[in-house]
Amino acid sequence: MQQLSAAAGKGKTSRKIMAGLEIHGYLNMDNKVKLFCNCAIEPDAEPNTTICPVCTGQPGSKPMLPNREAIDKIIAIAAILDCRINERLIFQRKHYDWPDMPTGYQRTMSGSYSVPVGQEGNFLGIGIEEVHLEEDPARWDPETGKVDYNRSGYPLVEIVTKPDFNSAEEVRQWLHRLVTTLSYIKAVNPDLGIKSDVNVSVAPEFERVEIKNVNSFRSIVRAIEYETARQQREAKEGRKIAMETRAWRDSEGMSVFMRQKETAVDYMFIPDPDLPAIKVTAAEIKKIAEKLPEKPSAKIRRYVEKWKIDHVDAEVLSSEILLAELFEKVAAAVNPILAAKWLRRELLRVLNYNKKELEEVKIDEKHIIQLLKLVENRKITDETAKGIIEKLVEKPFDIEEYVKRNNLFAVAEAGVLEKYCEEALVESPAAVADYKSGKEKALNFLVGAVMKKSKGKATPQQVTEILKRLIK
Repeated sequence: MQQLSAAAGKGKTSRKIMAGLEIHGYLNMDNKVKLFCNCAIEPDAEPNTTICPVCTGQPGSKPMLPNREAIDKIIAIAAILDCRINERLIFQRKHYDWPDMPTGYQRTMSGSYSVPVGQEGNFLGIGIEEVHLEEDPARWDPETGKVDYNRSGYPLVEIVTKPDFNSAEEVRQWLHRLVTTLSYIKAVNPDLGIKSDVNVSVAPEFERVEIKNVNSFRSIVRAIEYETARQQREAKEGRKIAMETRAWRDSEGMSVFMRQKETAVDYMFIPDPDLPAIKVTAAEIKKIAEKLPEKPSAKIRRYVEKWKIDHVDAEVLSSEILLAELFEKVAAAVNPILAAKWLRRELLRVLNYNKKELEEVKIDEKHIIQLLKLVENRKITDETAKGIIEKLVEKPFDIEEYVKRNNLFAVAEAGVLEKYCEEALVESPAAVADYKSGKEKALNFLVGAVMKKSKGKATPQQVTEILKRLIK
């Protein structure tokens, strides 16, 4: 079983709280089509313009068979979370009478008689109760009464965890790594974000309290912290903690009572008579599972154990699959520690400065390998290499030819460097005297002077060695 970290697992024996999540995310659909009709998925469309009789629940309309891509993606999510995947999937009607669902029910694979896609999974030490597929309701504004049906029918994944979390911080770490892992298979639309219902109980003998529709990592953490403190206060003062549903007010940093917690009976689940059971063969499940990439957690472990990469560097490099793939290709040709340093620090620095993602630029492994081999063999200085990376983000080019054409090779001849050092010592007698009196920073000034003379093409290490020898 994989664990988050030693720090995250410390609460397993003396639990502060019992917390679980019901995480909702929009599937990242390549075909941009809703779950039960052919209406387009266009989040930015004008209200009520991407709709039809099916997704607006008009009388007599019948759903199409579910979008096959949505079924495949939900299976992939269940597989990457190590779930047991069921081969017979059933949609149910979850009844409730709110304006955001004009049919009076939501089509979902959850509920009393449900057969979710995945069950009994585990992700980083947290049990996965189930993974299922459902349709999104419309967008309803209770204050104005207006409803936008564009979103009605968007395919949603719901990931339900067991109440295995011991603290809000553990939830924060786990969610971050979950989203990173799902990004590897491009399962969830990153632009639409995730939201979560949070279940919290401060002791096994107490009822759990649900906080609905918490819409960010930060808010999820704050909601758990607030609800933990509230329940502890209630218990200390002798009041019973009832099973209830609460709403999260992010601007106030508090939860407020909504209603008594519903049970499955309240929703009157029934199998949807308009949708046949979906049969998924073991061969189909195996085919999807075999295409899954290595998980970020496994990459981190491999980078640290095989290549001795710093753990923080390994986490950053595995945070995006494109970055991880680039690193692995480069690390096969140059020193992996050197590759990790330059990709994690310099390449990401330049991308962040230019507000670009790796997929937006045309850098590939051959450019980085060319560059780092020159650095590794001390043919160019670190400063020269940093400048080249900044240009590479703009457009790709042959590194070796560029260095040769612009005479950027490092000054390595001892005679030339020694001449620059001698000149710097003559020109800066005060710095020499300061260094001799024990002021180490004076040497940095002298190194800088030599670097200026060499136009940045000397290596600081060589310059430092020569200066120390000459001053003595």
